[in-house]
Amino acid sequence: MKVKKVAVIGAGIMGSGIALSCAFGGYRVSVRDVSEEVIEQAFRKMTSAAKTLVEADILAEKKAELNLKNIKGTMDMAEAVTDADLVIEAVPEKIELKKRVLKELDELCSTRTIFASNTSTFQITEMAKATKRPGKIVGTHWMNPPYLLPLVEVIRGDKTSDETVNTVKLFLTSLGKKPILCKDTPGFIVNRMQSALLVEAISLAEQGIATMEDIDMTWTQHLGLRYCHIGPFEAMDLFGLDTELSQYSYLHEMLGETKFQPPDLLKRKVKNGELGLKTGKGFYDYTGKNIESITKQRDRRFIELMRLLRMER
Repeated sequence: MKVKKVAVIGAGIMGSGIALSCAFGGYRVSVRDVSEEVIEQAFRKMTSAAKTLVEADILAEKKAELNLKNIKGTMDMAEAVTDADLVIEAVPEKIELKKRVLKELDELCSTRTIFASNTSTFQITEMAKATKRPGKIVGTHWMNPPYLLPLVEVIRGDKTSDETVNTVKLFLTSLGKKPILCKDTPGFIVNRMQSALLVEAISLAEQGIATMEDIDMTWTQHLGLRYCHIGPFEAMDLFGLDTELSQYSYLHEMLGETKFQPPDLLKRKVKNGELGLKTGKGFYDYTGKNIESITKQRDRRFIELMRLLRMER
């Protein structure tokens, strides 16, 4: 199925940003909200965001003007979804509201239309029960701001079809996004990982272990720099999985918290001698790859990033 027209339901911060992203991709877009004032605010936000991109030489001024003309605002749900191939639900994060909206959309839209929810938390399988098309319901969790950040989580419900998933992934790719597929679990990938980080940061401050300012600095001056260009599994392979296992074991013993209990997968890797870069295999297989070259590439990326942020020594 080829997407030609997109309808975005909800013109708030995320809805307006998603609509702008779709318009940047050359698609016809309709944006619907219950208030004319909200719609007007959305167009002001989209115009301002497009201007920022023009000023940053990311987008040509004429193209920005054409993109904005591809977006139509309306308070009429039926008008918004007319001829829509893809409807993206971006209403406030209240599951009953989302289910009511999906039910209404189900009655208005063609049976071929795909519904994508921008929920950041709720399970897609549950929301799909509000419709008669569970195979065409999928989650698309966009990052804020949607017109800048490339990642979009694609969440597959229990009955979401392969065609739906593939259509949505191709659509997102056409916008220059990086779709990642996730099973239907509370919080998905981003919020599960982010929540673990934020809760631990609060806990450290609450216990008086460090100030909020110093905790923030651990991210801006170290963790944020590292993890902006290397993933957690790549990082663990770099550190050595035996080292990671030792650290987890010590933290679990000293703090007695289950969140630090070494995962079985990590234990199996160490037991099998798969310790990461130093053994040629860890979470990833480095057979035939030059370890020194991988390390140099990592260092160059650090240097480029620190120069960009004006942090070089």
